[in-house]
Amino acid sequence: DEAVWRGKWAALYKRAQIAVGDLNAALQLELQHMDQLTTFADYRVPQVLRHWGAIQYSTELAKKVDSQTEVDAEEELSIRAATIVCVDELVKIVNATEAANSMTAVTIDWHLWQVGEQMNQQGKLKPHHR
Repeated sequence: DEAVWRGKWAALYKRAQIAVGDLNAALQLELQHMDQLTTFADYRVPQVLRHWGAIQYSTELAKKVDSQTEVDAEEELSIRAATIVCVDELVKIVNATEAANSMTAVTIDWHLWQVGEQMNQQGKLKPHHR
């Protein structure tokens, strides 16, 4: 995703990061520096984080998302950026309590995605952004 956000160009290359994460997992590559990747910030992870109250949308954005109205590029970038920041904070919190200190944004992303898929199938989640 690339967009102008508050007058500045910004890019979040989630697909490139997903490719690295998927190849690492599928081929059991054990690549170094996986901790440098961010969460993939697609649609399911922010949906779960919003459900749990970890991220909040403005009233206007919440109305758009809940009514399944397409969000504009700046709004989408804001959702994705908030998701990245939130997951990075989760990584810090989890790693502060884990002796192994081995959780990454990719690991947490995978977990949140799996939980989100289950919750969605059970009808527990509000709509995701479009």
